[in-house]
Amino acid sequence: MLLRKRAWDIVREDYPRLREDDSLAEAMRKLNACVSDGSGSLCALVMDDEGHLKGALSIWDTMRFMEDNLLRTGSLRGIEEDGFDRIFRNACKVAGSSVVADLMDRDMTVVGPDEPILLVLESFVKKGRSYSVVVEAGKVIGTIMISDVFREISGEIICRS
Repeated sequence: MLLRKRAWDIVREDYPRLREDDSLAEAMRKLNACVSDGSGSLCALVMDDEGHLKGALSIWDTMRFMEDNLLRTGSLRGIEEDGFDRIFRNACKVAGSSVVADLMDRDMTVVGPDEPILLVLESFVKKGRSYSVVVEAGKVIGTIMISDVFREISGEIICRS
């Protein structure tokens, strides 16, 4: 049964959208809402004003960016708590005002709606991503998260055990 399942069977048509000039703070608000509401979306798609796909911004991208900003000046070990709080606050202000275009992924994993789920999994592994964008004829249909593929594969394994 798993070999018959395609990307269109598990695509999420509802996904957060960003613009390249949105601030990181705005992007994090939208991604946090997805985490909080349980939708499980790990990324937002970055679109231009005409609705064309420009890139994606994942939770992982935002965390990597924050780590780079926090650790840019060296190790935080040995800093007293009030010093760390001040450094962290300043790093958050700087990072929050950064724009999505500065840290979005322009080399996303893109699949067609008729791709078998196992090929979607392969694309995750090859690119080291936890999401894929489903595109047909240049139009974004939606996203697939690695948790969606996991649910399908683990369901097959559990059924057969």
